[in-house]
Amino acid sequence: MTKRNTPNLFGFDQAYDTPDGRVIRVSFESGVDAEFDYNVPDKLWPVGIGCRVEVPFGRKNKLENGFCVAVLDENDAQKSKTFKLKSVKRVLDENPLLDTQLMELARWISSYYVCPLGQVLAAMVPAAVKKGAGIKKEKYVYLAVKENSELKLTSKKQTAIVEALKSSKAFDSNSAVKKESLLLEVGCKEGVLKTLSRNGFIKVALREVFSSPPVVPSAASAAKASGKHITLNNDQQKALKNINSKVNTGSFGVSLLHGVTDSGKTEIYIRAIQNVVENGKSAIVLLPEIALTTQTIGRFSRRFKNIAVLHSRLTGPQRNAEWQKIKQGKANVVIGARSAVFAPLDNLGLIVVDEEHEPSYKQDTAPRYHGRDVAIKRSQICGAHCLLGSATPSLETLTNCKTKKHFQCLELPKRVMDLPMPQMQLVDLSDQFTQAGLTLISPPLESKLRQVLEKKQQAILLLNRRGYSSFIYCPSCRHCLNCKNCDVTLTFHKKAQKTPLQETILGNHIPSGHAICHYCLAKTLVPKRCPLCNHKMTMIGLGSQRLEEELSKKFPKARISRIDSDSMQGRDAQKYYDVLSNFANGKTDILAGTQMLAKGLHFPNVTLVGIISADTSLTLPDFRANERTYQLISQVAGRTGRSTKQGTVIVQTLLPDSPAIQFALKHDYDGFVAEELTHRKKCNLPPYWRMALIGLRDPKFDKLTTACNALRERIDYVITANDLHIKVRGPMPATISRIQQYHRMQIILQAANVIPLQKLFAIMRTMSPIRPGVTITVDIDPVNLM
Repeated sequence: MTKRNTPNLFGFDQAYDTPDGRVIRVSFESGVDAEFDYNVPDKLWPVGIGCRVEVPFGRKNKLENGFCVAVLDENDAQKSKTFKLKSVKRVLDENPLLDTQLMELARWISSYYVCPLGQVLAAMVPAAVKKGAGIKKEKYVYLAVKENSELKLTSKKQTAIVEALKSSKAFDSNSAVKKESLLLEVGCKEGVLKTLSRNGFIKVALREVFSSPPVVPSAASAAKASGKHITLNNDQQKALKNINSKVNTGSFGVSLLHGVTDSGKTEIYIRAIQNVVENGKSAIVLLPEIALTTQTIGRFSRRFKNIAVLHSRLTGPQRNAEWQKIKQGKANVVIGARSAVFAPLDNLGLIVVDEEHEPSYKQDTAPRYHGRDVAIKRSQICGAHCLLGSATPSLETLTNCKTKKHFQCLELPKRVMDLPMPQMQLVDLSDQFTQAGLTLISPPLESKLRQVLEKKQQAILLLNRRGYSSFIYCPSCRHCLNCKNCDVTLTFHKKAQKTPLQETILGNHIPSGHAICHYCLAKTLVPKRCPLCNHKMTMIGLGSQRLEEELSKKFPKARISRIDSDSMQGRDAQKYYDVLSNFANGKTDILAGTQMLAKGLHFPNVTLVGIISADTSLTLPDFRANERTYQLISQVAGRTGRSTKQGTVIVQTLLPDSPAIQFALKHDYDGFVAEELTHRKKCNLPPYWRMALIGLRDPKFDKLTTACNALRERIDYVITANDLHIKVRGPMPATISRIQQYHRMQIILQAANVIPLQKLFAIMRTMSPIRPGVTITVDIDPVNLM
């Protein structure tokens, strides 16, 4: 073993002679930011690029798994063998898990997002695939002799088995009959098969099958997709014609489908994919929320036969089965969340990124890639087309459409059937305070809800904050209940009750439940009295649980459901499907929840959307706060008025004069973009400048401070020595300065383009680690600065 292009200084290989064989280059899944050369014994050859191998590593020769990332030619192999190479112990995959195009994509992600190549490769292949989850071996039986051969059989059961195999034409492993089925048909025990096998009359083959085959959600009917032919309007026809012409050229390109909510973007996705499939190619559809797969699968399954689904709520056996189906070429359309961009499809023709503006496409652990940008890069590598869709595109994508030659913007300015946009109504919550405090459901919203329920129509209410109350507070000494591990307040989560709740919302009684930290998940009981002054504690703040309770009290006869990450816990996605199916079938009157409700769902009977607190995101210390607020209001507003029934949106806020809210009330996206871009340009922020965020954390604050200063000195040195034009801010405390007992600091880098940032990190990756050692993360193009 030797590190690529690096002298062997560490004494790893002193006890090893280099045996004859070929040499491969290995990148480790453990995250070592280097590649190492290993000898492959002849008995293990061949090893393909993209296969996993087990090799000894380090002084203790601990066995580690890694990916073969290169097979050295004869000249490079001879150079490498000047060192004493260790040998591969085991080849874990018969065939490569990743093809050459995905390997090229992995190298780009490693370089651009500053992440070890092995860590990228490990993220591209689901853990369930690497573990072989759900695979079991079954025995299949076939004749080991020719069809006309005369066999000396000693019993009627032996004769019956041979005749059954002949009638099934089971003369090789491909046509073999399952052992259990054969024994059941003949009515005998396994001993007869053993005798025939021992005499050489039959052979037994082993086949790998999945013990838990994937199941397409039975509640996909929640989408209520019509089987009737849909006629496209003029704008849709123009957009589809343009997209198909680009796809059919077989060259790379990116189209932004900018259409208002309910403008028929999904139908264009389907028609474009139909064109791709008819031409013998495949497609990927990326969705920002797993919940959206409900309706998407429902619509797509009516138009395509070979569909696969990839997302994190599948069980291990299901995910492995779906991935293997894709790998074996049994699926030509893949639907899934962010990681589905790595689906091992051949002959890729189109990647669709729905709701491309969503921050959920950004991975928050290494590799910190953005699913939209990786989709664009994979399209470029494969010579495919990338179709981005949104009613509120990100400012980065809009700017790319104006400045990059491979990008274009296609407009869908009208709703299907020329339906009107929903009517917007503003409620200033500062005028809605009562003696009990701030009510979540203002009188105008309550009145409108009653009208909707009387007409047997439905409503969606959005409150983008889970839990019951965000503060547990002493009104006497102003003490808040904080997390002992993090510098945040604890959020109260009410315990589920089977009997009607009698507690008051802001009264003296503390309901049963727990105070939970949303960052480290620490949980504690809530004291009835303040630990400092013994005064009674109370609760302040909003939460989706409290919204559900207030709805139940004001509308006791209404059928209410709540969707948030608390109510949908667990890996079983059936909860999503059941709730959405009940709402689609009219079994639920009011659907309340967090931003999971804001995107992509289509329910024609919804005539009212209530936004409980439109300014929740505006208070975050992030330069994208205005953009996120506008997008959330516009997206959730689009869930209403999707039929001939007029839709209404009631926007409750304490900041009614905020530009983001005012532009959203007018459906004025262009006006919002113009004003927001003006501010971004003056402050050298994306999309005009590029940004990188370096995060540092450690349990010891003094040690962290020393490391931050050392890193800043190194950054300044590299910038000066290489004449890089980069602005450096920090080190500074992160917005949340401590999480999980780790103190957190950050350094923000800004440059007019990405090239200086890439040069900086490429140089720093070759340098020795910062001392003292702390945990360091790099986030290129961060979507938040928290």
